[in-house]
Amino acid sequence: MGLSGDVSRNLLLDPGFWRPRFERLEKEPRQLAIFPRPDLCRPGIEVLELRLRAHDGARLTALIARSAFARQGDVVHLGATTDLQPDGIDWSSVEQGATQLLFSYPPQRRLEDRVLDVLRVVGAACSLEGIDCSRVKFLPAGSCVQDEFAIADFLRQQGWGPATPEEACGTGS
Repeated sequence: MGLSGDVSRNLLLDPGFWRPRFERLEKEPRQLAIFPRPDLCRPGIEVLELRLRAHDGARLTALIARSAFARQGDVVHLGATTDLQPDGIDWSSVEQGATQLLFSYPPQRRLEDRVLDVLRVVGAACSLEGIDCSRVKFLPAGSCVQDEFAIADFLRQQGWGPATPEEACGTGS
């Protein structure tokens, strides 16, 4: 998974650039609220709305759809959009047992903020599903992987950001 466009890889993949941003992310409470969405549920599929705060206090909203019959904690497929609509959920995938999480960015987010938003939502998904954060897989938008997913994936591979549900909740070491 690589970066597209002319993004400055040296800066965006430098630990010195991300360290103060991770410190800020860890200090800002996530404030996760979970609401059932019976209006979006289908037979055998549970849908929840997640609301949480980004590192800068911006509001993040997500929909998580999962099969009521599949075991929890396998893999979560994460997608992002600027317009959170239930038609963005791959219902056939969920019917087959996948968990899908779709979240929206606040308008006009900078790339570095979107990366931190992705990591914040990954942490919420890990704690909600009780899985290791490596089990959250990014869905491409169209035919390409969004830059924020590529950067977040690189940061996770380097061991930066939450790896376990306890770390995602801010209770890990």
